[in-house]
Amino acid sequence: MGKLTCGALTAGLLIALSACGNGNPNTLGGDNGNGDSPGAANGGQDPGSPNNGGSPQGQQGNGSDPNANQNPNIDERQINYGEALRTAALKLVGDEPTLADIQGVTDATSYASMIDKYLADPRFVVHQIQWWRDTFKTGQAGMSTGNGLPSYDTAATFAAEVVANDRPFTDLFTASSNTCPTFANGTFTDASCTNGVTTAAGVLTDPGLMSQYYANMAFRRVRFVQETFVCSKFPAEFSGSPQIMGAGAYTSPWPFASITGGATAKINFQDTSAVICANCHTTENHMAPLFGHFDANGQYSATKYQVLVPSTGNPTATLADWLPSGEQFYWRHGGTAVTDLPGLGAQIAADPAVTQCMVTREWNYAMDRGDVVNDVATVPNVVTDPFVQDFQTNGLKIKALLKEIYTSDDFVKF
Repeated sequence: MGKLTCGALTAGLLIALSACGNGNPNTLGGDNGNGDSPGAANGGQDPGSPNNGGSPQGQQGNGSDPNANQNPNIDERQINYGEALRTAALKLVGDEPTLADIQGVTDATSYASMIDKYLADPRFVVHQIQWWRDTFKTGQAGMSTGNGLPSYDTAATFAAEVVANDRPFTDLFTASSNTCPTFANGTFTDASCTNGVTTAAGVLTDPGLMSQYYANMAFRRVRFVQETFVCSKFPAEFSGSPQIMGAGAYTSPWPFASITGGATAKINFQDTSAVICANCHTTENHMAPLFGHFDANGQYSATKYQVLVPSTGNPTATLADWLPSGEQFYWRHGGTAVTDLPGLGAQIAADPAVTQCMVTREWNYAMDRGDVVNDVATVPNVVTDPFVQDFQTNGLKIKALLKEIYTSDDFVKF
């Protein structure tokens, strides 16, 4: 077995590597001919493309949305606070409202007071931990912990603590300590992670997350960040001037040679014979090395990489396997170079698409819609924009966002 092309690598490792667009309907997964993978957030051309006029969370360029409610009687709905309270209680505390709760709701003010009551209920915290477990897809039953293995609950617990304590949600990426708390008997106990990280970067340095998403060249970890916090699949970035190249179109804004490739590379990320690997990997490869320092148990080493390259002998990765000499690490093309995960976390926190994604996830959960990525449950910007603006105004506090969603007309009308 010799060197692998990226096309061969992608075909063999669907879990670890996202499919890249190629403009060829007969290659991996099919394609719509525009060089974008059908794995994009709206099932075809990526809605974040500047050419499409859309947004990373899935609105089509023409303002339509495949999940939008087309019911012509939508404006004939009537407010029913009793029905809304039943749904809100199940969503926020995981239990039905009491009869007294229902009887006490007679108008917008009393209903809003009940939402405040649920947000302050101890059951809300327990429910939040489970919500974040589901969102992060961590901590499934039967997963072993201890004896050198990390806890798979600390990331969800930390996220729930951020919400419960009314901290800005961007602490998920920027908190530098106490990111591995525990929760028992209604109380959070702060603790920093003990996986060798000097300065934490919220959940980005969590040992359980890094262990669960361990894979060749850290690409599963990068994919987790993209899909969970940006609400779309790779490719994540698009040029305003795509180039016909090899078997398809090169659509990334990055210089084509900014990632490793050629005959001497273990993995030729510049391959164009099957899929245009660089469409995805120009973004992926500029951040994956930062996650490559964690081993399979989420333990960190600042001095070496601890992920493998799927080529002959499965060697441990070196920086040259991702990037040519002189290339730096980035969250997005055109941004500021970073040197570590705290720097990357700061740029993720500042990305408007990440804020919008958080609003979309909370909206979908409240409205009983599916996952924005897996189920393509996108939400038009006209719906989310007011919530995004208020979320930013309110200091990015998720409890304030939840109250606004659960008291909105769309939630209380039936």
